Amino acid sequence: MSSLLVKIFLFLSWGHDVNTKGISLSLELNTTSVSKIVTADYEMGLLNKYGRPTAESWIKSTDTFYWDGGFCHGNLMKRSDLELNYISDDFLIIFCSISVIHKPHEMLQNCSIGASPFCLTENLGALLERQEETDVTYKVEGENISAHRLVLASRSTVFKAGLCGHMLERNCKEIEINEMNALVFRVMIRFMYTDSLPDMDDLMSGGYFYQHLIAAADRFQLEGLKILCEARLCMIVSVNTVVSSLVEAERHKCDYLKKKCIEFIAKPENFGSVSVTEEYATLSSFPSLVEEILGERLKFE
Repeated sequence: MSSLLVKIFLFLSWGHDVNTKGISLSLELNTTSVSKIVTADYEMGLLNKYGRPTAESWIKSTDTFYWDGGFCHGNLMKRSDLELNYISDDFLIIFCSISVIHKPHEMLQNCSIGASPFCLTENLGALLERQEETDVTYKVEGENISAHRLVLASRSTVFKAGLCGHMLERNCKEIEINEMNALVFRVMIRFMYTDSLPDMDDLMSGGYFYQHLIAAADRFQLEGLKILCEARLCMIVSVNTVVSSLVEAERHKCDYLKKKCIEFIAKPENFGSVSVTEEYATLSSFPSLVEEILGERLKFE
């Protein structure tokens, strides 16, 4: 089977009038070949300040891209709404997932928006929910969490080594996971099936849940989950959680989150409140982080 390399560009644009619905998202096929035709199943949109998708900006479609054009989804919202609800500290998250469909594009001519037959993550999520034909069970904090070996092995090299390699786990029907929160493990497993996170308003606790998820993602080498949690933590940095987020960023090599936390702590309006917390005192175990914070503070003197 030959490999297919496709480049599709994503653009965000807005008008000059902040009160006009001028915000738009567009996709264009990056090619100079007149004969290049690509059909893709895509989902994209903006994540608000809390790292969650919103109906007004969310787009899900299947379209055929040609060399001389693309697809623009305009009039999503006013620029004033974008600045108020989506931009935090000059930071904006755009989610875009694109899957090239290896089928003749003529087969998809009757496929309309909202009626796409390509719903792999939804089907896998339903399979997990129904617990059909599960063949491995993990015991975490006394809870039994069942899943499918092939799905886990296909998403994580760590799971693959344990379930398909020469480790003892290969022949075990029940495997115990230590030093892991049961809810964190359950949410991580769900992500492996759906590439998404549940609505976690009740779970976030100011961002601590995402910190635990980052640790789990790093442990099981789930880079997509790690990036998503890092992006959401960047959006909800606060005086109470910034130090613990900084420590997790340092431990798990989340460079952008580390940068955001150091910048937040170093700001004159934040440093006084952060420096008197018990968490800040724990940074004595991370002298390099303290040095970087002090270096960042020099920019404000």
